[in-house]
Amino acid sequence: MLSFCVLSCTEDFLDQKPTSTLTELTYYKNVDELETGLTACYAAIIWYWTDNYLWGFGDVGSDDADKGSFDMDQADLLEVSYSRQNAANSWVLWRWNAFYMIIARCNQVIDRSAGTQSDDPDEIEKIVDQAKFIRAMCFYHLVTEFGDIPLANRFLYPDELILNRAPADSVWVQIESDLIDATNLPTVSQWGESGRITSGAAWALLGKVYLTQRKYAAANNAFSKVVGSEEYSLVPDFGYIFSHNGENCDESIFEFQYWNNIQGEVADGTSPYRLPRDPGQGWGFDCPTKDLFDEFEPGDPRIIYTFMFKGDVFPMGNETYTVLNTESPTGYNSRKAWIPYAERENWGWWELDFNYRYMRYAEVLLLYAESLNEVNKQDSARLLVNMIRERARNIPTTDEQRISCAYPLPHPEDLLPEVTTNNQSELRQAIWHEQRVELATEGHRRDALLRTGRFKECMEKAKAYAGVIVEQHEWLLPIPEQEITLSNGLLTQNPGY
Repeated sequence: MLSFCVLSCTEDFLDQKPTSTLTELTYYKNVDELETGLTACYAAIIWYWTDNYLWGFGDVGSDDADKGSFDMDQADLLEVSYSRQNAANSWVLWRWNAFYMIIARCNQVIDRSAGTQSDDPDEIEKIVDQAKFIRAMCFYHLVTEFGDIPLANRFLYPDELILNRAPADSVWVQIESDLIDATNLPTVSQWGESGRITSGAAWALLGKVYLTQRKYAAANNAFSKVVGSEEYSLVPDFGYIFSHNGENCDESIFEFQYWNNIQGEVADGTSPYRLPRDPGQGWGFDCPTKDLFDEFEPGDPRIIYTFMFKGDVFPMGNETYTVLNTESPTGYNSRKAWIPYAERENWGWWELDFNYRYMRYAEVLLLYAESLNEVNKQDSARLLVNMIRERARNIPTTDEQRISCAYPLPHPEDLLPEVTTNNQSELRQAIWHEQRVELATEGHRRDALLRTGRFKECMEKAKAYAGVIVEQHEWLLPIPEQEITLSNGLLTQNPGY
């Protein structure tokens, strides 16, 4: 045997390619394998991004919410809450890394699709377009939060991972290109499968991308595609949207899907973070502010589906749970994050399957209204705002998940009257108001403040109790110090940090 090995181990023998090992070069040869790569992209949203980065920055990093819990519990998130983050902030680093890990998976699917064999090229295109949407979604958050960023738009090997920051303008071009391709995806009804990215989701996010860049005509066209598709509608019961039964409802455009009956997998690692820090509940993060409370008009029923008030009573098995809102610096917790005890019983903390509503039809209508108003189409903009207000006016004033609510909801005669102004400035304020109360604690507020140039004034007003002062450079997050070090200084820091 020794002689055989010595004689047989020639250079040609040693250079043979492995025949039984799957790599990124030998996989993705058919549609089924490419689809598993896409599944990994969807899964990466759950594993790497997760919804804590949406509420953590979108709510807590805005005037809508405070961090909550003990000051030293996630102290770096407290810094984000008060606009005091620095380049060593762990939440900023995790956010940056999460987006790029998801982008890497998407790039792998997009690039390797060129070698995938199929009798139906449309099947490959649909997979690629879903990956492009996810990539664009990540780049959207990166460019709006960090400014100029590395534009990793192809799969990179380890020796290629160090990139310069690309100008934000070129990143926006990539985002638009990816989303335009994704508009070719099937609609909700054509898919017939919940959780898939659809053409409606692509048009909706594309409209938001255009609006953020103040390309109003393009934004209006994109939003009109969503409305004109007739695939979405406002559900009558606002509270239903945030219940388990309301997942993937008619108002849903895109949700992060969680499922708790997959063997060996966890479902949702972040829901416990937002439940009140009361005995038997959760960790008490993402506490709505008094400033947000004051934004609601008297009698607006949406307030009881947005806030958990001290003294509220919920069913808890054979007993009841009276809300204490322990460790809430504002005195409130988020009702939209509430998971009934009956749906948590017998599941572990990390097994709660509660979808995160990334984008819903009401947001699109209000973004559309914002864009229409900016091109002096006040009549059309006002119509959309009043659609939202009419729904709010007629939703149930009793929350079926509560036994009782400690907040005495007023019942004014003229509840949420229609917006009638034709003045552009006044209508702009009305639209911004409606966006805030309708979408409160859903992770969109920081984006809205940055998009409309109100970040400093609104943060300082809402969080004056903490002495918050927002410096100009803090409109952008710092490039993580660790990433600058790993790049040997090739990555530069945002000015001011």
